[in-house]
Amino acid sequence: MSGSNMAAASCKTRLTKACSAAMLMALLMDPFPKVAAQEGIFRWRVNRTEKQSVLVQAASDATDDFGRVVLSCELTSGNVEVSVMMEDDQRAKFAELLKSERYPTVTLSNGGENNRSVIDKLVFSDVGGWSYAFHVQDDDEWLADFEKTGTLRFTVGDTINDSDSLNVGLDAIAAFRDQCRKPPQALPPSNHSGGSLPWTKPNPNAFPPPPVPSGQRGQ
Repeated sequence: MSGSNMAAASCKTRLTKACSAAMLMALLMDPFPKVAAQEGIFRWRVNRTEKQSVLVQAASDATDDFGRVVLSCELTSGNVEVSVMMEDDQRAKFAELLKSERYPTVTLSNGGENNRSVIDKLVFSDVGGWSYAFHVQDDDEWLADFEKTGTLRFTVGDTINDSDSLNVGLDAIAAFRDQCRKPPQALPPSNHSGGSLPWTKPNPNAFPPPPVPSGQRGQ
């Protein structure tokens, strides 16, 4: 790994000015080609561990040859990280974003309704080159649409239109969302100690008697 790549690879969690300078140089010098996922070979596959669930495009469960989009979450956290490997033509556009010193926003496109996230991580690896990541909530409509279609569409900043589509393995997407989904909050405990509520004798004076018509008084 070159010196610029080593410096940029250490900036995994924060986008600061110092990190931006190292990333800008490494982005423009990145020599790694990208391999596009082929729908006829790849399918969505979910891998669950004790604490985490990961959704990838892969030809088998025992491979490190993934597609360019990886989704992951801590189990039942309700928070999903979307990591995307950059295409070759995207590196220069990301470099322009870093030079502008504007925080990169991500617009999530779904049926005409746009939600927003922000890029919170830029990572370099010897295997896949540069990737970026952002977070969405597990109940976001963007993920619900993804579960139905296998398609993800989003825009980084104003210039980088990105997407990925694979409609094989939609059952794995559903399983992944179930594993990430935050369980509903339990109702607050009742002050009652337990068992059925005690029976209360009706109070006959709780409501006043109906008024008697004036013509019937004294009869």
